[in-house]
Amino acid sequence: MVPRRFEYLPFVACMTLLLFAPVCLAQAPSAHTLAPILVEDDQQALTPLPSASHLVLESVPGSVSSMPSQQYRTGAVISLSDALSRIPGVYAQSSSGQISAKISIRGSGLAASSGLRGIRLLRDSLPLGRADDLGDSIYLDPMGASQIEIYRGASSLQFGAATLGGAINLISPTGYSNPGLELRVEGGPDQYRQTQLRAGAVRDPDLDTFASFTRYRSNGFRQHAKRESNRFYGNIGWRFNPLSAGRLHLTLKTYQIQMPGPLSLEQLQKDPRAANPTNLSARTQIHTSPRWHLAYQHEWHTGQADKLSLGFFHTGTKFDSSSTVLIRYDAVDYGMALRHEINREWKGHAYQLVWGASYSGGQSNNRVNTPAYLPGPATQLGAVDARRSTLEVFAENHLQLHPALTLVAGAQASWAKRQTHNSMSALMGALGYPNGNASAHYLGIHPKLGVIWAVSRNAQLFANLSRNTEAPHSLIFYTPSGKLKAQRARTVEIGTRGGGAEFAWEAALYQSTLRNELLETLVANSPTLPPLAHNANATRHRGLELGLHGQWRLGPLPGNIAWNVAYTWSHLRFRHDARGGNNALPSVPPHLARLDVSYRHPSGFYAGPTVELASGWKVDQANTLTAPGYGTLNVTLGYQPPHGRYRVFIDARNLANKYYAAATNYLVDARLQSKDVFHPGQTRAVFVGAQINW
Repeated sequence: MVPRRFEYLPFVACMTLLLFAPVCLAQAPSAHTLAPILVEDDQQALTPLPSASHLVLESVPGSVSSMPSQQYRTGAVISLSDALSRIPGVYAQSSSGQISAKISIRGSGLAASSGLRGIRLLRDSLPLGRADDLGDSIYLDPMGASQIEIYRGASSLQFGAATLGGAINLISPTGYSNPGLELRVEGGPDQYRQTQLRAGAVRDPDLDTFASFTRYRSNGFRQHAKRESNRFYGNIGWRFNPLSAGRLHLTLKTYQIQMPGPLSLEQLQKDPRAANPTNLSARTQIHTSPRWHLAYQHEWHTGQADKLSLGFFHTGTKFDSSSTVLIRYDAVDYGMALRHEINREWKGHAYQLVWGASYSGGQSNNRVNTPAYLPGPATQLGAVDARRSTLEVFAENHLQLHPALTLVAGAQASWAKRQTHNSMSALMGALGYPNGNASAHYLGIHPKLGVIWAVSRNAQLFANLSRNTEAPHSLIFYTPSGKLKAQRARTVEIGTRGGGAEFAWEAALYQSTLRNELLETLVANSPTLPPLAHNANATRHRGLELGLHGQWRLGPLPGNIAWNVAYTWSHLRFRHDARGGNNALPSVPPHLARLDVSYRHPSGFYAGPTVELASGWKVDQANTLTAPGYGTLNVTLGYQPPHGRYRVFIDARNLANKYYAAATNYLVDARLQSKDVFHPGQTRAVFVGAQINW
């Protein structure tokens, strides 16, 4: 636990950086432009109509980051956490070395029992998840992206989103950005194998194609942890005329994953390779039929520098989850999004107006049956047929009041509808699952006001005020105690960014005051009944997101040392809550840091360590159980010649063989619930890989 007198130390440190770093750079004799921190990919220079999401980070009055795939493909890419853990402000931890990762931004979706909430998942600005923003990190495939963008909080308004965590946007490879053929193979202990074959081509000046197939297999470092997946992603782009172009996207994925389950802290520290006894005896696993995602985007230049884009998407998800019960889930989601960008001058002042609208809808059928391993025919225990829809309208205006000062104002309005029809057996009813029909409507108005001040040509200050609303998703809004309210938050943010190749930074402080946060509670403090979704009265999320990176030249020696620091401080607490008092909210470490250092020789050789650190965190709302902090050391060595035709690497993880919890399940009160909630992190392992391009 951090001593109370040091509780606000991260705020003091960041305020010092906010106030003095830009001033120092402003006084520097050389006047460099901001480092090329652009949210765009290589296709920008080759295609006439880049995606509307490819914005310059300098124009966003909030915390935004991007991670090119070249940076995380220098070593093994086992899960999404291998890419996102390098970014400040993002909690992304893979449980038990699985493909999926637990993701939270600014304390979003802390109590999500499955998937993630409060973060909109996108591919090229179109939704990848459900119409109610319930998603799973498994939908985000880092091997099928050329770049990953993180738009925290109100920065995601340009996509029509108004969520606490913001948005994660995958930028797709194309025939322009990834021409030719590439084969990549990774291997490691426990029969880990991952093979990717991808190809891109420009067929003629108006047509390009890209396709990627990835096969993943591992027995896992734990008992009952085998996992297999097949992932296909492809797109076709064509230009109808110099002012009109479109792109069609197709994604197909299958997964079969055994789930070893969480352990008690004592079990984890003794043998993290063991499986949870209940999961082992029940043979807990999940298997998806092909999850498909089909999307089409079309964009027009409408005069001067204006752009109009229209997109459609259709997604189908079907899986069986077998444990002590068998769950069959079948869902379809669909929607459309319109975005119009207008660039003009008004009385000598440049301005940009972005407005748009989106609609998404979907339905899911959930069946709970007795498991197949029990004798006799399967018996249906419960059924949930849910429907959901969301309509959003948004506008955001950038007005340049002065060459160094830009005012940004915007708003979003959303209308959400949730419906469910529940048919529960007497057993499920006794466990607290409600029966009957229910529907609810949620209206949200979300204003945003921001400012960007260019202190110098290579330093900026920014700030914003915003509000957001998160309607509960269709599987939890209806409870025995009634319908849940929408989660509401007011956020203030201040930050700075800038620098050049030798040293650059990004830093942001935020504070969100929440009402009706979507958490969990116990039924009459009964440990025999499952927790219920619950609106907490008042909570507060505040934090610091700090990223530093640069290069050190070695004087007369060849090569340089590239380094990157990502630090996140999270202070998430109840505020005079009837159940939680002023306790800390569980699930996320207050302090999380990662340091990457890599020596790079002109010949193409690179090597260096990665250190990951996390402080201890509370596991339950009652603050009676704590997950210990940890530190791990990884080392990566590789070689990629200047012509870039091939790459080989060795990626050694957790060299000290630390036994630690990478993530924990959400608990209300550990004194009344099972303490088997700790998911072990990867034990010591060495992965190797090779990549060749034609």
